[in-house]
Amino acid sequence: MFCAGGDLKSFVEQGERVASHVMEITHAFHAAISRFNWMDAPVIGAINGTAAGGGFSLALTTDIAIAAESAKFTMAYTKAGLSPDGSSSYFLARIVGMRRAKEMALLNPILSAKQALEWGLVNQVVADNQVLSTALKIAQQLAKGPTRSYGETKPLILSGSTESLESQMERETRAIAAIAGSTDGREGVRAFLAKRAPEFVGK
Repeated sequence: MFCAGGDLKSFVEQGERVASHVMEITHAFHAAISRFNWMDAPVIGAINGTAAGGGFSLALTTDIAIAAESAKFTMAYTKAGLSPDGSSSYFLARIVGMRRAKEMALLNPILSAKQALEWGLVNQVVADNQVLSTALKIAQQLAKGPTRSYGETKPLILSGSTESLESQMERETRAIAAIAGSTDGREGVRAFLAKRAPEFVGK
């Protein structure tokens, strides 16, 4: 199990207080997802088992997702009489398209890792015993890269689907100008022109 989402047993235990209870835990969950998406560092998901409900939503929010061959993916919200949370109603249609998003949300199919890869929900599928090592290898690669550039790139990708063409290009202009003047930006250009590996320092 990667993550099964919310503790539905606790929903029952809350009785008449369930609505305020769900509001409280959802606010905390959403605050974490917002942080993952707007922070500079890329977020890598090592999906080592079933991702359902809030766990499915969490997997969607990662920047790079590596799935085990045995991993399964399902929305599961409406199966329990609930509606989606965890940003899945924002990200899912952007990743798989409106038709497939509605299918997943309304019919709750369980996708295999192979299907998740075909639908674009994950970047790679690897053997179960290679999920963490693959994710760590990618993390090490990213850590050696231009981390300030990542910090400008992530929000550009996120805002690209909601901004107008002109406002998005203005965002791009400000970002690339700031990065071009940074230590890593100057080093990256010099290294590219010299046909050598760059030495980024995160500044």
